[in-house]
Amino acid sequence: MPHFLSFFLCLALFSTVSKAQTVLTGKITDASTGEALLGVNIQLTDGSGTVSDVRGQYRLVFEKTGSYELRFSYIGYEKVSQTIIIQAAGPQRLDISLKQSSQILDQIVVTAGRFEQKREELTISTLVIKPSDVNANNSVTADDILNRSPGIHVLRGQISIRGSSGYTLGVGSRVMMLLDGLPLLTAESSEIRWNFLPVENVEQIEVIKGSGSALYGSSALGGVVHFRTAMPSSTPQTKFTWFNTFYDRPPGFHTDPWEGEQPPVAFGMSLSHRQRFGKLDFVGSVNLVSDEGYRVGEPSKRLRGNVHFRYELAKGLHVGLSASHLIDSTRLYTFWENDTNAFVPALGSTNAQLNTRTMVDPYIEWAGKRSKHSLRNRFYRSYTNYNNEDFGLGEMYYSEYQFQHRFAIPWANSSVLTAGLVNQHNVIRSDRLFGDQNTDNRSAYVQFDQQIGRLGYGIGLRHEQFLVNGRLKEQNPVGRAGLNFRLARGFHLRSSYGQGFRSPSVAEMFSNTFIGSIRLASDPTLLPESSRTYEVGFIKNVKMGRFNGQLDVAWFLTDYSNMIEYNFAVFLPNVYDAQDSVWIAEGNLGALASKYASFKPGNIVESRISGIEAIFSGTAEWQKLGLQFQLGYTYTNPINKNPPLSNFNIPADLMQYLKYRYLHLVRTDVQFKYDKFMFGANVRYNSVILNIDEDFYRFMPGLIDYRLRSIKGDLLADLRVGVALNDYFNLNFIVRNAGNRSWMPIPGNIGEQRNFVIQMQSIF
Repeated sequence: MPHFLSFFLCLALFSTVSKAQTVLTGKITDASTGEALLGVNIQLTDGSGTVSDVRGQYRLVFEKTGSYELRFSYIGYEKVSQTIIIQAAGPQRLDISLKQSSQILDQIVVTAGRFEQKREELTISTLVIKPSDVNANNSVTADDILNRSPGIHVLRGQISIRGSSGYTLGVGSRVMMLLDGLPLLTAESSEIRWNFLPVENVEQIEVIKGSGSALYGSSALGGVVHFRTAMPSSTPQTKFTWFNTFYDRPPGFHTDPWEGEQPPVAFGMSLSHRQRFGKLDFVGSVNLVSDEGYRVGEPSKRLRGNVHFRYELAKGLHVGLSASHLIDSTRLYTFWENDTNAFVPALGSTNAQLNTRTMVDPYIEWAGKRSKHSLRNRFYRSYTNYNNEDFGLGEMYYSEYQFQHRFAIPWANSSVLTAGLVNQHNVIRSDRLFGDQNTDNRSAYVQFDQQIGRLGYGIGLRHEQFLVNGRLKEQNPVGRAGLNFRLARGFHLRSSYGQGFRSPSVAEMFSNTFIGSIRLASDPTLLPESSRTYEVGFIKNVKMGRFNGQLDVAWFLTDYSNMIEYNFAVFLPNVYDAQDSVWIAEGNLGALASKYASFKPGNIVESRISGIEAIFSGTAEWQKLGLQFQLGYTYTNPINKNPPLSNFNIPADLMQYLKYRYLHLVRTDVQFKYDKFMFGANVRYNSVILNIDEDFYRFMPGLIDYRLRSIKGDLLADLRVGVALNDYFNLNFIVRNAGNRSWMPIPGNIGEQRNFVIQMQSIF
C-alpha cells in the first residue's frame, strides 16, 4: 500500500511540475509624470495579450519557457517592444514607462467613415469629447458638456452646430443623434432626449461638424453627434459617482423667491460595472437624479437603467443585446413672470409631464480578416403624458444591414468600402396631440475611403425615401466627397463637400398641443429642407519640448433650401372679453398665451450660414505638474436671403439674420494638475442673439429691458478643484457660473444661477 501511495504522490508532483506556470506582472506608467496608465494594450506575437488596469498594472501567464516579444501600445504614446526570457516557473516582473509621442492629441474616430480613422486624417471637422470632460463639470446630461464645447450651443435641449439650428422647442432636430451607431431621435417629434444617454458609461462622444446625410440620412444635414458607450476589457471595472448641488441666490437685480428659505438643491448618483466572463461581455449601469430646479415650479426626478450583453459564438462572430429604460417626471417651465422676477414662472405657464423611454437593441455581427457583416436593430419607444390631459406615443422600429470590406491594393495604404441598407418604420399614437400616424424611411448607401501615400479621399452616395401614412412624400439622392493631404509631418490640409436633407417630423406636420402654455401648431404642407455644405481647413501639430499642441482651423459655408423654422406669433383681439379681463387683472399670462399665442413652423426659401472656426488644444508635463487646455472660437454669419419686414421698426440689418443664432462663440477649458491635486476652469462667451421672434417683445414683460442690459453678450465661468484621495477615490468641488451672471438662453427663460457641486467618484 505504501508503494501505491508513493507512486501517486510522485505522479501528482510530476503533473504539477509539468504544468508549472510563469506569471509576469508589471506596471505601466507615463515616462515624464510617473502616473499609471489605464488601458495600455499589451500583445504577444501570437495575438494574445491583455490591457493595464486602473493602477497601470498588468498580468500575463506563460505555460512554457522561452523567448517572447511583448508590444506595448497606447494612443498618444510611442510604441515599445520588449523581449523577455521565461526560464523557469515562478513570478517575474517587467515595468514599462511610455513616452508621449509627438502626436499626443491624435484621436481615433469611427463616426466620419463608420470605421476607425485618425482624426487628423479625416476630410471633415470632428470634435472628440472624453469621459474626463464629462466628469470635470459634473455634466449629468450629454447636452451640458456639448454646450461647453467649441462650435456648439444648446438652447433648452435644441442643439446647434455652427449655427445649424435655431430654437424649435426641441422639435425636428437638424443634428443626427447616434447611440452606438444607431439613430436616437424620437419617432413623433425627431427630438433628442438628452437624459436618456448613459453618461455614466460613455467611452467618447464624437461630433461631426458638417453634413452627414450621405452616411446617416435625414436629420444629419447640420451634423452628427455619436455617443459611444464603453465595453469591458479583460479587467473588470466598477464606477460609482455621487454629487450634491446647492443653488445660490439669484444674481443681480432679480427678486429672490426663496428669501428666508433654503434655496433649491439637487443630488444624484450613478453606478456602472463592466466585466468579461469568458466569451460573454457584460455592461450594466443605473442612474438616479432628483433636482428641485433652479427656478420655482420645475422639479424633476428621473431613474434610468442600462444593460448590454455581447457573446462570442465563434471566432469573429458575436451576438448582442442592449436595453435601456428611463422614467422621468418633470414640470415644463415656459416663460418668466417678468425680468426682475425671472425665477418665477408666469401664472399658468408650467405643466406637468411624465416621460418614459424604452430601447432594445438586438444585433449580430461577423468580422473576418478583411470583411465585416453586421445586422443591427433598434426598438425605441417614447411616451409622454401631458398633465393627464393628453399623451404622445412614438415607436421606432429600425433595422440596418452593413457590409464593409478592406481591399489589399499594393499601391494604397488602405482602401475601405462600406455599404448598407436601412429600413425604419415609425408608429405614432395620441389623442389630440398628433393623431394616429405612420412614417417610413428606406435607404441604401455606399461609401469608399482610400489612403494613397500622403493623399486620402472619400466619396459617398445615399438614396432615401420618406413615406407618410403609406404615401411617398419625398425621395432624395445625396452625396459627399472629401480630400485630406498630408503637407508635412503633423500638418494636414482637408476639404469636403456634402449634401444634406431633412424630412419634416410628425410633430411639425400634425401637432396640435401645448408646450407649457404655448400652442404648438403644425403645417402638413411643409416642404423637406436640403443643404449643400463646403469646408476647407487644416490641422497642425505643434511640439516644443514638453509641450504638445494642435491647431485646427476651418472655413465653412452651408446653403439651405426650404429651411424649417418656427415662428412665435400672438394674435391679440381689438377688444378683450370678460375672461380675458380677469386673466389680465390676475396677471395670468399663461392663460392668455394658450388662447392667443402659438409656435408654428414654416419654410425659409433660401438661407446661408458661413463662418470660420479655430481650436487650439494642448498638453504639457513637468514632473508632477501637468497642463491641458482647449481654446475654441467660432464665428458664424447666419443669413436669411429673403428676410421679412419688421412690424416694430426693427432695422433691416437685424432682420436679415436667422433667429436664435450667435455670431460669436468662445469655448475655453484649462486644467492644471499637481501631484494629486487638480485645478480647472471652463469659460465660455456667447454674443447677444441679434434676432428673435418680434411678438415676444409685446407679449413678454421686461424682455426689451433685459436684452438691452445684456447687449454685450454673456461671459460664464465654471471653476473646479479636486484631489485624488488614493488610487480609487476622487473628490471634486465645482462652482458653476462662478460669477453668478444673469443670462437668458431664449426669451423669458433665465439661465441657471451660481451653484456649488460636491462630487465624489470611485473607480475600482
